[in-house]
This record gives sequence, C-alpha cells and structure tokens, in this order.
Amino acid sequence: MKPRILVVEDDEAIARQLYWTLSGPYEVLIAHDLHTAVRRAMLYEPDVSVLDLHLPPNPESPEAGLRMVEYIKSQRPNSKVLVISSANGIETQKACFAVGADEFLDKPFETQDLLVAVRRIAPSQRSELASLF
Repeated sequence: MKPRILVVEDDEAIARQLYWTLSGPYEVLIAHDLHTAVRRAMLYEPDVSVLDLHLPPNPESPEAGLRMVEYIKSQRPNSKVLVISSANGIETQKACFAVGADEFLDKPFETQDLLVAVRRIAPSQRSELASLF
C-alpha cells in the first residue's frame, strides 16, 4: 500500500500543487485549516504530514503550525513531519525542530527538493497491518 501523506496548507493553489506532485507514489489527503487537519490526522493516521506553519486563525504567526507539529508528534510519534514555510529564518527552523519536525523546506521550494525530502522520511510502503487498525 502507498504511504499516506497529509498536506496541511491554507493556500488552495499550493495545496493543489502539492497534491498533484505527491499523488503518484503516495496517497494524499488535504486539509486547509487546523480543525480539518486534526480530524484527518486522527482518522487517517498519515505516515507523513507536509505542513505550512502560517495557518488560520492567525496566518501572520507560525504559532498554529507549531502547535500542529506538536500535536501530530504527540499523537502519532512514528509519523514524520515536513514543515514548509516562508518564515525561513534560522530561529523558525529551530522552533520547528524543537517541537518535533523531521524536515524543513523554505517557500518557495523546488518540486525536486520536496520530493527528495518526502522520500527521505516516508516509509517505502504502508504496513497493511497498520492500515487495518
């Protein structure tokens, strides 16, 4: 079975781009807000979450995205998190890694860099046993 990826991105054009880029080798789910992201993370147990930091209700701050990283890692410790953000300062990256992010990409990013980062952290296939529970 294909590894499952949850894309959390409030910009619909970027979310669509991520979907089409990743949907060949991966099963891709999309969430545009925190509420939907939490629900999909719990229901579908993604192997990898690709997460924008700047999400509603306060898209100017990375706080919601950092909380989402913490939530995913606390509820699904084996799940991987790739943060993509336009807040590309070293302090932002440190904050992401401090709450459990596995990878970080600056926006704008090259498609090839995204694919390499996801391949690096995604399992080669989804365990059939894990998908039954």
